[in-house]
Amino acid sequence: MSSRGYASQCGSADLDVRVAVPADLAEAEAVMRDVLHADLGGYRQQWHRDVDDLGAAYLRSPRSVLVVARDGAGIVGTAAVRPCQLASPPNPHWLAREFNQPDVCQLVRVYVAARARRRGVGRVLVERTVAWGVGPGGYRRVYLHTDASVAGAEAFWRSLPTREVHDERPDPFNTVHFEIGVEALLRAPAC
Repeated sequence: MSSRGYASQCGSADLDVRVAVPADLAEAEAVMRDVLHADLGGYRQQWHRDVDDLGAAYLRSPRSVLVVARDGAGIVGTAAVRPCQLASPPNPHWLAREFNQPDVCQLVRVYVAARARRRGVGRVLVERTVAWGVGPGGYRRVYLHTDASVAGAEAFWRSLPTREVHDERPDPFNTVHFEIGVEALLRAPAC
């Protein structure tokens, strides 16, 4: 899943995007915790407990994966997929029923370090992680949600082939739910 030549089109000739290995986990966790703190109001165990043991959540969990982006200075971004298991509440019952299916994965932890933003890192991470999800992961559909109050988050997801499924605003977290158009994403150039 390395993307050295591919990523150079995104403005970073030394970007390597690949499935995480155990040696990547401490650095990936540090990036996630930095983004959680700086952009998402901090760590909340009920939503972020996978960050406490990335190995169990993504390396040793069936049909789950963690993908990392690394440049010359280290890991600059993460993305993951896991089986979709939306809780209801807080999510509407109909949303959980629609997406908690064996053929649906949830795209999570799409985090890019502040120093690496606006370089196409997030886009490449999403493409590579979705490709794993519908390839080795065996999924057909990809669900995600975002906090639309985070600067650039909603615009980023809308710049990709996504379909808005539900806009919960004005809920406390400005949640917008999307489904990724998998075929359109994987046939379009990443940058």
